[in-house]
Amino acid sequence: MKAVIIGAGIGGLTTALVLAHYGIDYEIFDAAPANLPVGAGMLMGANAMNVLEKLDMAAPLRQRAVFPESIYIKDYRGEILQHISNTEVRDRYGNGSYAVHRAAVQDELIKGLKKPVQWGKKLTAIEEHENGVTARFEDGSSTAGDLLIGVDGIRSLVREKYIAPAQYRYSGQICWRAIVPMTLPPEEINTTAEVWGPGNGLRASFVQVDPQQVYFWYTKKLPAGTPFEPQEALDMIRRDLLPFKGYMQTVVRHIPVEKLIRSDLYDIAPAHTWYRGRIVLLGDAAHATTPNLGQGASQAVEDAWVLAGCLATESSITAAFQAYQDKRIARAHKIVNTSWSLAMLTNRKGRFITWLRNRLLKSVPRRIADKQIAFLFGIRW
Repeated sequence: MKAVIIGAGIGGLTTALVLAHYGIDYEIFDAAPANLPVGAGMLMGANAMNVLEKLDMAAPLRQRAVFPESIYIKDYRGEILQHISNTEVRDRYGNGSYAVHRAAVQDELIKGLKKPVQWGKKLTAIEEHENGVTARFEDGSSTAGDLLIGVDGIRSLVREKYIAPAQYRYSGQICWRAIVPMTLPPEEINTTAEVWGPGNGLRASFVQVDPQQVYFWYTKKLPAGTPFEPQEALDMIRRDLLPFKGYMQTVVRHIPVEKLIRSDLYDIAPAHTWYRGRIVLLGDAAHATTPNLGQGASQAVEDAWVLAGCLATESSITAAFQAYQDKRIARAHKIVNTSWSLAMLTNRKGRFITWLRNRLLKSVPRRIADKQIAFLFGIRW
């Protein structure tokens, strides 16, 4: 059996690693000209780290990441609304969540591949026939396999042309991210917090991702496509975050304007068809989510493990795709919907509404919080 993988992001690379783990042949393609150090930072969830542990990839990632002992949600005055002990998560579930530069994750996964990524391969067409599929690329080349895995992101060509068009949903928020060249003091390195402002989607966070770099992000409720020059955006960020207490001000002062990355935050409405014939979707192509739970990449890693396992054990490709979808779809949809609800919650504005929002978040019983943590991080495949 041979799989053709379209997309060499974290989901596609993990898929290649897991297929090789099960002895399944693959080729992996990406439209980018090379492995460019793009993107900013991320939290790689404990659930994903447990999958990567099975592939001997967790240890090298930990070497390039930072382990925050505590993860908070706070309000902009510094009041703690929720707390996750990352140390307890690690003790209970085998791994904690790690803050890391996305490019470092890509780099380590690529090092682990048995066969290299074929870069500069923009997909133009897929032809399905009785015994397999053929993928054709813009440069005139093609390849054939028994099945094709579309891991080509939220704007997936594979999904839109060959499975079913998505219903895109705008969260109402624009996000700016940046890698800031600085080192936090020890007390800041050991913790990270998502800080909620006084409504209107206003939130910000920072976390050390390696000894010399800090990942910063900020969101605000704005119409999609609102034009901003980079300096104009940075001025707005600094102005909006002036009331935020703590070390936020120091981080914001160090943001280089040329490092700002803008994203209008969309997801796709939960879809119930992830495959058709010999073509299957994985990661954001199947279930793109807003980043409010920090689970986008981690869910793609879970997908990769489950899909490859089904291909290795089921009697046919169709049976494998159906088993994969059955095992993954309810969990993925719950994460998409929960993340969407958090975006809607933070979009609300008004003094009473935000006060009530904060009180409700702070009053979540410990048993409910533990149940949520177990859902996210306690999954065992």
